[in-house]
Amino acid sequence: ATVTKLPYPEKVLYGPKMNKGPVCAFDEKCGDIRTFPAKEDAHASNFTIAHCGPCGSCSNWNDFRLQPTDLATPARTCGQMHLLDGISETQACIQRDIGFTEECALHWAKNVVCSRQHCAFIYIQSLMTNQVGNFEVGPHTITSATCSEASCEAGNPGNFVAKVGANRRRMNIRSEIARPLNQQCQIVDIEKDSKKFSDWTAFMDPECEHST
Repeated sequence: ATVTKLPYPEKVLYGPKMNKGPVCAFDEKCGDIRTFPAKEDAHASNFTIAHCGPCGSCSNWNDFRLQPTDLATPARTCGQMHLLDGISETQACIQRDIGFTEECALHWAKNVVCSRQHCAFIYIQSLMTNQVGNFEVGPHTITSATCSEASCEAGNPGNFVAKVGANRRRMNIRSEIARPLNQQCQIVDIEKDSKKFSDWTAFMDPECEHST
């Protein structure tokens, strides 16, 4: 049941240990991006921490730039438009409508399919109660967003986060699930806004010319 899976992503991916493990970091804006065993190793090499956890398919300058934008709505729309199609059609839609790089879009498409398989009924309920993208929904409220996280992000069964690397919690960006700051990556080196979230929108302005 979804309710029994809710603590799983916190235990496997997040929690206090998130700030102590591998990090994805860069040497300069628009420069080299690589994984380090820990934040100390990144800082020793004069690299700036982009997110907690190893780099993945979405850990590039193009996809970093898109993370603060509305990702859920176009991804969900692509899933609805290609309900009876294969993953490739959903991937192409996400790549076109959101702007993700090809491999990043592929893993987002797989996550959309996973969410549809495991959370379809909850999604319909969420539509009826207007909680699909509600920022006031807490992490223990069962909605399509928390169901997707519980079922598709941490190897239970989907492994979305391991594939993409970068996501909002790891980059300390406010997500559609309202969370206290101690459930976000606290070691991101991007300047923070007044609410202590990393201000990636300001950092990525202007965007990189060669952003992949």
